[in-house]
Amino acid sequence: MDVDARIEAIRADAGQRLTDTNLWTNLNSFTGHGGKILFYHGASDPWFSALDTLDYWHRAEAANGAIWADSSRFYMVPGMGHCGGGANTYDSFDLLGAVVDWVEKGKAPEAVTARRTLPTPGERPLCPWPSYPQFIGGDEKSAASFKCSKPA
Repeated sequence: MDVDARIEAIRADAGQRLTDTNLWTNLNSFTGHGGKILFYHGASDPWFSALDTLDYWHRAEAANGAIWADSSRFYMVPGMGHCGGGANTYDSFDLLGAVVDWVEKGKAPEAVTARRTLPTPGERPLCPWPSYPQFIGGDEKSAASFKCSKPA
């Protein structure tokens, strides 16, 4: 089977294109009405690469222009597998509360605290892309011991 030819045939079908949501990057009608959207992906997802979600987010950024920065955030979750779990991961976090605060209170999310219970309890900030949690000192099990920093 020629996989590339089969994919092209599927994508050439107009009905199929309507259901291929990875192609829907122009979200101007959503963002134009004040819509806010948060993305997250486990960096250790064995089914879908987190880089695919990041690629979609960047394509949507290019398609939507400057408003994207005021409408969307992307969070990479270190160690998390597909939708949760993973070795030593901080996979308990509240992005729903963050997006509700953004919509209802105008408070754009920055760091979101993520927690774990195993192997030992702890918390870390999830930082909006491209920033990352940088240890600044103190208890390594406390989110307050980190700040979101941008790569140089």
